[in-house]
Amino acid sequence: MVVLSLVAGVLAGCGASPKSIGPAGIDGLTIPTPSPDPADFTGAAQNAWFPLEPGTRWTYRRYTPYGEQSVFATVLRHRRTIAGVPTTAVEWQIRARGRERTVMVRWYAVDRTGNVWWFGQRVSHGPVLDRLAPRSWEAGHRGAEAGLILTATPREGDGYENAHQTHVVERRSTVVSLDGTAATPTRTYRHTVVTRDLSSLAPLHDVQTFYSRGLGMIGQQDTKAISTSLALVRMSRGSS
Repeated sequence: MVVLSLVAGVLAGCGASPKSIGPAGIDGLTIPTPSPDPADFTGAAQNAWFPLEPGTRWTYRRYTPYGEQSVFATVLRHRRTIAGVPTTAVEWQIRARGRERTVMVRWYAVDRTGNVWWFGQRVSHGPVLDRLAPRSWEAGHRGAEAGLILTATPREGDGYENAHQTHVVERRSTVVSLDGTAATPTRTYRHTVVTRDLSSLAPLHDVQTFYSRGLGMIGQQDTKAISTSLALVRMSRGSS
């Protein structure tokens, strides 16, 4: 069962204590950032754990107490400038009753060193895919601030805000493992980066997210309240 496999992966991957890997991780970063400098987001840097090549598409299977669903995430080709920074959109769709519908679009930007920042999201009416951030927001509007999703070189023990707007998005991640294992219906992924994601706006939900080098997010597990999980089925790569 996918739920048990993902949880086991976290437990197997976590170390007894954080391990320093030198001057990387969140060193020198202001998180969340109230005034991002567009000059920090120039160039062609990418993040090995969070690929954002236009046209890339991930297909996931979502397991809930009410049944299974197909979920699709696609990196769109058009860019949007938010808070002065060109961002890349990832559109999330869910297939229900034979029809696909967009439920969420998120905007990301990669800085010159390869860190991935989250600049906003638009949530449509429909199933909630992310219980930790279910509302729309945009950096630079109404006090919303961009936060960090992953650094170029993740470091075990680092904690940081993914984004912040009071009462709208208050989400935080902690890197709990650099060597996690996640078993999905199609493959077992090893040496994954594992984060623990929490939000004060959804205190009953404790989410673990798994990232595989070159593939991006390959699994997610909500271990509190009504348990749900997300597992990668396949990925098709786009082109820059």
